[in-house]
Amino acid sequence: MKALFWFAIGVMAYVYVGYPLLLKFNFLGRVSPWRRGCVQPLVSVIIPAHNEESLIEAKIRNLLASDYPLEQIEILIGSDGSSDATEEIVRRYANDGVALLSFSQHQGKSSIQNGLVAASSGNILVFTDADCMLPSTALGHLVENFGDELVGLVTGSPRYQNCNETNITQNESHYLRYETWLRTQESQRGLLTVASGSLFALRRSLWKPLDSCWSDDFALPLQVALAGMRNVLDSRVLPLTLLTQNQPSSMFDLKVRIVGKDLRTVLAHRRLLNLFRYRGIAIGLWSHKLLRWLVPYFLAVTFASSVFLCRLTFFLSVLILQLCLYGLALSGLVWPRGAAKFLLYIPMSFCIVNFAALLGTAKCVLGQTSGRWKPVRKQSGTV
Repeated sequence: MKALFWFAIGVMAYVYVGYPLLLKFNFLGRVSPWRRGCVQPLVSVIIPAHNEESLIEAKIRNLLASDYPLEQIEILIGSDGSSDATEEIVRRYANDGVALLSFSQHQGKSSIQNGLVAASSGNILVFTDADCMLPSTALGHLVENFGDELVGLVTGSPRYQNCNETNITQNESHYLRYETWLRTQESQRGLLTVASGSLFALRRSLWKPLDSCWSDDFALPLQVALAGMRNVLDSRVLPLTLLTQNQPSSMFDLKVRIVGKDLRTVLAHRRLLNLFRYRGIAIGLWSHKLLRWLVPYFLAVTFASSVFLCRLTFFLSVLILQLCLYGLALSGLVWPRGAAKFLLYIPMSFCIVNFAALLGTAKCVLGQTSGRWKPVRKQSGTV
């Protein structure tokens, strides 16, 4: 039991502290810059849309305001069985070079992306969401990175904008900064294997149709890595997204879906987990993704072994600390307007994320899918 306890503690310490330190102090490779060039190829912007009448016009206007030459931008919007005014709004911009592909049946994001790419003609494919607003310089900065022939995919540093700021959105923004730091470190060392789903660009030559059970922002970077090319993060590109999951329940559902799809994506590209063949990339996948998704299982082992060993003072103290953590997390759910926000909401978010990872991995192992993509754009009330 002691061995199990220390093993579980060691793995969790490695995930949250050890792996970032390995990156920071160059144990997984030194910073390796890539070359940027002044290139302006034809860019195809791929936008799947399902009932986006509240956002789609702002998205189109945002893209048309880009500094990138408009004659080199091809905007393709796929309506995924929309039942609102999305298609009518998009048709108004046909003379501005905005193409609409209407799919009468609701098929899901990956199917729409497959159809849009098949209809596109750009050398660079830019995948973005309807609720993601881009700086005018974003497309130009993304494309500059393809001046390096070894760069296959480029992503940005996403930011959240929220009308109803809650403890959930605040904590998610804190987490996003930590996640972006990790991805930046991996990008600088050629180890990045994930993109921001709100915005990323891909060489057309590396495109492969997506399976409906995969995450596009994970599957495509993994395919780039398998091709021996590089995924990079451009910190100059700062897309802004409205985080609609601002309640514990909606955030939990989102995390369950993401973990389940991401795990299925990794298993479909499991060759990259081979530490002997892919080395740093494999270490990054194990450390940044797989072991992090397994943290709830190690938390369970830690709790169970602490109970078994609680006759010893040290383990009794650890057990009490765990009970306090879970008690604070429960208080954060039950008592949403407590004065000690940090004391309540950080444990709450930690537990939500790990319980979602537990359920997401279990659903994947049991062969359960998360259903078709259906974005939620209306924010819940404030907490």
